[in-house]
Amino acid sequence: MPIKTILLHMANDDAYASRLAVAAALAKRLSAHIQALYIATPVSMPAGATGRAASYGFMAEATAIAHENAERIEREVRQALDGLSFDWTIEEGDHVDLLAERASYADLVVVAQSAAVRAGERVSLHHIPDRLPLETPTPVLVLPPKQPAAAPIGRHVLVAWKNSPESARAVRAAMPFLEAADSVTVLSVEPPGQHSNDAADLVDWLHRHCIAARPQSVIASGGEVGDMILSCCSDQGADLLVMGAYGHSRLRELVLGGATRTVLDGLTLPALLTH
Repeated sequence: MPIKTILLHMANDDAYASRLAVAAALAKRLSAHIQALYIATPVSMPAGATGRAASYGFMAEATAIAHENAERIEREVRQALDGLSFDWTIEEGDHVDLLAERASYADLVVVAQSAAVRAGERVSLHHIPDRLPLETPTPVLVLPPKQPAAAPIGRHVLVAWKNSPESARAVRAAMPFLEAADSVTVLSVEPPGQHSNDAADLVDWLHRHCIAARPQSVIASGGEVGDMILSCCSDQGADLLVMGAYGHSRLRELVLGGATRTVLDGLTLPALLTH
């Protein structure tokens, strides 16, 4: 399915400008409409803020500041999206719930990690990259902290592949990117002593769709699968990672670890996720 509607998450945070620039570039490239949803409720709070009273006071003050900044940010949106089809909406509430509600009418959702949250300077209140892929069938494009505005997305794609419903949905959702990519690598991480043709089988399927992909297999010899995926992305010079999110339950991955959790924690390139 072509990408014709992009739901853009906007907020008064440290990554909104990056999300806006990426969404604008994708909309121009794909001739897509942008739904810019500005959520005034804070996405994070200072790591040192503790206690119910401190949290309540911060939330009230930060929400008021977000509303004060809404007019300025809207001007930035209108300037960045000049000549493109878009709409602008302001809401308050849980970011994931509001995005999931609107995502039913979009083909792609653009969100981002926070550099301050990753650095431990702030505490995430909504865990958007973690939760949103579980709440909507619409593919979610997660940007890393400080994604360069001019950096291309989707010229060199790495597909983290396993024969699972989550991975299959991710590949189908990524077809507009795969069809336009200069190179596509299908990566499978194999347990020691085992070998499958999963990567080669997907490459054959992609070839029949006129996508020139190549398979790559690595052995999970005691290493964390998520770290291996990120390492291969770096080695291949990938500018987009495509993968299924949370093949196990999210609770199990949060407690025991898992590829999705590791990739999101160490993300250095945009990732297209579906569950």
